[in-house]
Amino acid sequence: MPAIADAFLKNRADNLPPDVSQEFIVPPFFQQISIFKDSKSVRVLGGRGCGKTMFLRYFCHGSTFSSHRPQIADDEFSHIGLYFRPDTGFCSLITPEWLGNQQDGVAFSHYLTLCLLAEVSQALVNINNADNLAGGPLSLSDIKLGPKLVKLLQLTEPTVESLAAVVDERLAELDLWVRNPGRCDTPMFVHFTTIITALADDLAKHAPRLKSVAFRVFIDEFENLLPRHREIVCDAIKHPSPRLAVHIAHKREAVTDFKTSGEERIVEVHDIRTIDIEGLLVNDNDFEVMAAELFLFRLRQADVTVPCPAFKPELLHDVAHLPYRSTPSYRQDVVACTKQIFPEMRAPEIARVALEDPALRRRVVEMIKKGLEFQGLDGVFNAEELISESVPEASVVLGAILNRKSQSGKEAVRLFQEVVDKGRSKNDAFYKTGGWVDNNLYGCLFHLYAGLTRRPNILYAGFSRFCKIAAPNLRFFQELCHNALLQAYQRRSADEIDGALCIDLNTQAAAAVHVSDAMFEDVVQLGPHGDRLLDFARRLGGLFEKYNKRRSQSEPEINHFSINRADTAQLSDAAQVILREAKIWSVLAESKGTKDKAEYDVTQYELVLNPIYAPHFRISYRKRRKITLTASQLDIMLTHTDSQFDSLVRQLVDSQDDEETAKKTGSLF
Repeated sequence: MPAIADAFLKNRADNLPPDVSQEFIVPPFFQQISIFKDSKSVRVLGGRGCGKTMFLRYFCHGSTFSSHRPQIADDEFSHIGLYFRPDTGFCSLITPEWLGNQQDGVAFSHYLTLCLLAEVSQALVNINNADNLAGGPLSLSDIKLGPKLVKLLQLTEPTVESLAAVVDERLAELDLWVRNPGRCDTPMFVHFTTIITALADDLAKHAPRLKSVAFRVFIDEFENLLPRHREIVCDAIKHPSPRLAVHIAHKREAVTDFKTSGEERIVEVHDIRTIDIEGLLVNDNDFEVMAAELFLFRLRQADVTVPCPAFKPELLHDVAHLPYRSTPSYRQDVVACTKQIFPEMRAPEIARVALEDPALRRRVVEMIKKGLEFQGLDGVFNAEELISESVPEASVVLGAILNRKSQSGKEAVRLFQEVVDKGRSKNDAFYKTGGWVDNNLYGCLFHLYAGLTRRPNILYAGFSRFCKIAAPNLRFFQELCHNALLQAYQRRSADEIDGALCIDLNTQAAAAVHVSDAMFEDVVQLGPHGDRLLDFARRLGGLFEKYNKRRSQSEPEINHFSINRADTAQLSDAAQVILREAKIWSVLAESKGTKDKAEYDVTQYELVLNPIYAPHFRISYRKRRKITLTASQLDIMLTHTDSQFDSLVRQLVDSQDDEETAKKTGSLF
């Protein structure tokens, strides 16, 4: 029996067979997109690990004509999906510098044609072998290819078998020529739009059921193609045909120019539609529901009994069942079931735990004590006496309030004592909506736990928190699940576990830190500028960590920044490269600005440090507060020396109340 934790290792579509129909979970946003019957080209956007490849493969022939599907309608023949992902090493050789004579364009078109023909051959085999076609079996073994295709490909016979054999032979021939230019005969080049269209025309003549046959080409990792190769693909997008549509997928920001071979460019709406997987997945808590479904689905694959009658894994893979899966009762049930396995404590409960934990309580006392000293009240009040188990949230927050320059210490203590004596009120400064507890509790708890680096921070524990840390990346979520299950149950299988699955808070918190550390170390491997990207991520996270160390928590939970759009043009070229790389590889995510103390400025945009790194830096994963940077400040963070960055941190962070300053000076000043 496989270990339960191993069920979450299959988190890359690359490791799955062409048929992903029984692995792909149809996302809720399928009701909002028009890729099913629309022949217009589509661009699929999303960061690494968000599910782009799985999405594309779900629409390709391996899944469309899967033997697992109960019934396949004949209208599927009107959009047979062909998957192509470039071999980056091979494509990097298809350049004029290597091949000479400006043959790179026709050579790439030829390569793409042969790869797509190999896909077509396999698609025809799948259709020929399908016994679940709604219109009955469809024999394709006796297809007779037309003279146009026979001549262009120099087929020995007008058959599909001959086509498949020639494709294998031509791929080998092309490989030899590309790797040994000048020493091998130049191949006879063909173009995919001509060949695939001709083949579709021949298929349409074979049987009435195929009269509307057409192909959809899905090109994955479009950004990995060379600019000249992208131009050729854009040509096909710009000039579609009834028999052929070309779709692409790439990381956000990775491709900015969609130029054709001529002077035209691909234009949104007119030539192509965009499906932003990440943007669609985070709407209306859809990520949390889909993560719950994925978690329960993986458990079922590991033979774990799932205590959720509403959950039916066989309904996950078909668009037809989305109405059922979209009902509020179903969504609530699957999320509630997952929360039983990944329980969590609310922040007020964690505040109570903090007062019961000797080490955390000492930190609360120390915060209050330093605050009293700062306010000149150290001889007037006793810090220990300003803690009350009846109002743990107020006790935790009081220390931060006392450490603020703008707050009267005597007034804060008076209000606290009033809460202790009279109980909580919706109108008191601590507990009213938007009051001190509401605005500061999370920040104060993150501050407390950050000072105890070996103590698991249970603010990171819980299913909904795992989702907030991982969203919108399902691969990150599966890593969190795998690590938590591995720590909780080691290599045990379902039948080796007594009782219901339930992972304690400390184990979950430790798993979050472990995964976060691993993801952060992985930054250096991201793209051609990984080392510089890692430096920037370390600096940005370190800056937010520095803010978190302030006892005053006057601006708690800072984990993102904004900058004027006009200012970004003032960044150095080197800085702009790293900033773009950070967005391409999802180290940073651009988000819509939120209103704060100043009037919302549409000229600003916000960049959020990926929440997966929050546990590594012991900071908040919640998008709550930001800092505003100028172009010169951001440039320092992106490209300047460590000493210049350290000076910037001292400029940005008022260090009068942080722990490092207190340790060095022996006081607050």
